Amino acid sequence: MKNLDRLSKIKRLRTWGNWSIGIGILLMYLGYAFFAGYLGPWLKGQAWFMTLLLIIGFLLTMGATVIFMVSGMVSTTAPQVECPACRKVTKMLGKEDACMFCGQPLLLEEDSRQGTNA
Repeated sequence: MKNLDRLSKIKRLRTWGNWSIGIGILLMYLGYAFFAGYLGPWLKGQAWFMTLLLIIGFLLTMGATVIFMVSGMVSTTAPQVECPACRKVTKMLGKEDACMFCGQPLLLEEDSRQGTNA
């Protein structure tokens, strides 16, 4: 089983996006369910509560859209490297990242010519 502490940075962004969409949709549904009285009589007919949950859910869903857009744009410019453990090609963000498939920690090698003053 893969170590969950070693998720790649692109996978973490997408995971945040997925959770934001799920929570946003759940909040919007709960707002309507309380307003309609499906979940008890406490907040039945309270339009302010439904509106509040609908706005928060909508903002979370739109935020997730932005997260997915950013992760897609970052993913197109990320360098591709071959994982030494599973031999699959994965993308890296930054100098340190983890393999998208097996979670192997990866380091991006520095160019050896950077240290010379030629």
